[in-house]
Amino acid sequence: MQFSAFETYAAEVGVTFAATPETQNGDYESGIAQIGGVAWHIRTARNTPTKPGAFVGFWQRAVDGTTTPFSDDDLAVGLLVFVEQQDRRGVFRFTGAHLAELGITSGRQPGKRGFRVYPSWCAGLNTQAAATQRAQAPAFEEY
Repeated sequence: MQFSAFETYAAEVGVTFAATPETQNGDYESGIAQIGGVAWHIRTARNTPTKPGAFVGFWQRAVDGTTTPFSDDDLAVGLLVFVEQQDRRGVFRFTGAHLAELGITSGRQPGKRGFRVYPSWCAGLNTQAAATQRAQAPAFEEY
């Protein structure tokens, strides 16, 4: 599997990595990347034509075949979500603690199987999307 968004980011910031594809979430260039000896989940968000921001799937398949959110105690340090819109690129670097705070991973909360990301360049958002953008802002970096 190609990790084109991640490869572009790594070349831009000078990071060396080794990435292993994951069997689920293939539409999102899903994988586990080893960066400096630390494991990160990686995904590329998909732009949707009718809503601002981008959508990313972040789930795993349980033994019984159902899809479940990742848990708060997942072994990876966090999640890198790459987004590109209108010649602008950025990455959300969500730590495990931030994912739990946002209610993405399961543990204290049920968790989510996918969610929208709102880069800093997204404007004209409704109240809920603007609140989500503010909550995600500490994790975002444009490059």
